[in-house]
Amino acid sequence: MRVLLLVLASIALLSSAPVISHAADAGATFRAPPLYGVAPAGQATAGVPAIQGTFGSPITFAARAQLQGYGFAWGPSDGTFGAIPALNGSYTFYGTAGSSSACSGTPNVQEGAFTFTGTLDHVTGSNGCRRLFGAGDGPAGWAFDRDYNGGGQVVRFASAGKSGWLMPVHAEFQWQDPMTSGQPCNSGLPCFYGSLGLAVSTDDGKTFKVVGQIFQPSQPLSVFTASGTIMPNSYGSLVVADANGRHLDNPPADPSNAYFYLFDSDRLPGLPGACAKYNCLGVARAPYADVVAAALSGDPDQVATVFHKYDAASPDPWTEPATSDTPDESGTAGAFAPLWTDEPGWDSEVIYDSSFDVYLDVYRVLPGGNRPGGIEVRVSSDLLHWSKPIGPAYTEPGNQLFYPTLIGETGDPTIGGPTPRVYFTSFPQPPGFPHFNVSTFESVPLTLSAGTGNVPP
Repeated sequence: MRVLLLVLASIALLSSAPVISHAADAGATFRAPPLYGVAPAGQATAGVPAIQGTFGSPITFAARAQLQGYGFAWGPSDGTFGAIPALNGSYTFYGTAGSSSACSGTPNVQEGAFTFTGTLDHVTGSNGCRRLFGAGDGPAGWAFDRDYNGGGQVVRFASAGKSGWLMPVHAEFQWQDPMTSGQPCNSGLPCFYGSLGLAVSTDDGKTFKVVGQIFQPSQPLSVFTASGTIMPNSYGSLVVADANGRHLDNPPADPSNAYFYLFDSDRLPGLPGACAKYNCLGVARAPYADVVAAALSGDPDQVATVFHKYDAASPDPWTEPATSDTPDESGTAGAFAPLWTDEPGWDSEVIYDSSFDVYLDVYRVLPGGNRPGGIEVRVSSDLLHWSKPIGPAYTEPGNQLFYPTLIGETGDPTIGGPTPRVYFTSFPQPPGFPHFNVSTFESVPLTLSAGTGNVPP
């Protein structure tokens, strides 16, 4: 695996793992604006339900030596991950990793989406250490995934007699910056422009095919290639709801009234609060049946034009194109409105929680202001209006926490109950991220309870 020089804050770390968008601000310090702060536990805001969240004690989901024994050189998961239920309480998990010579399925690859197996408590196997897809496996002639392709959450679909699974895919276009005298980029990272692709499976998750790009940042590639900066984004998450953001079963009883909502972080100059400088969470959506039709069409232009971003400043807030539909990334996608502005939204993932009829968003917090950094959760009833953090951040003193993922404990990994699980990778400092060889894959239960104010029935 190639060696990359990664600068985390002021400490130079030598890494043997490929670097993705989440690493962009790994050691950055967030200078909190006046709005920044923790809302009182359980407090409702502007029609958002009042829910209290309490993190439990961590357990080891997978030790590093165990994952290396399965043939993973690093990861999984380098980013959020997803799961499909199997028999007897077991799951097939999907995440991004690189493999070693010990990998029996696809050895010695630098990166890609792999499967592994286990229960909600522990990883139990590598499912053959078989790569599903990797860099450049998107449609021919499209550059969005030229240098990196990683999979995360998986969501089922069924429409017009077709069924299967969808996976939002974190993709990167990378380049060398001649302005930095041979260094990868002015941040110490490889220069890259992150976006989201879409992968589809019609064989019950055994294989996935990357069918096109579904999200592109609101600033074009040229802004970043000209300035020697990077454009990070998350792995994306998909949620099924109606036009008002209310939860629907998946598959929905009436697909014509259903939408896929797509969440990812974005950045745009001129936004308020923390979003003036850092990535903030935005949302796009598309009709349910249109997403399925595009995913199965074999037409990457149809895939690239199916989603539209939410921008509250527009007369019709759902008309901003989610990509520029340009294979070489030269075009400009639509603007977006951040869903909150008091702090950034790194490594964000959204799922529905049935016990309180709310959506949960888990994300990584940078250190700064009155917070030590860690993992936080917010709630929403309509996918647009979000609470303040529903409790203190989860932290591990001396460790960096990356890639929080919510997995529901209800038997459907995309549906939470009263105690969903939050999974993450913990990197002790030193050496810290991205030294996977000393990391631990952990989970903590998140216990939800009613707060005061606008509490759902």
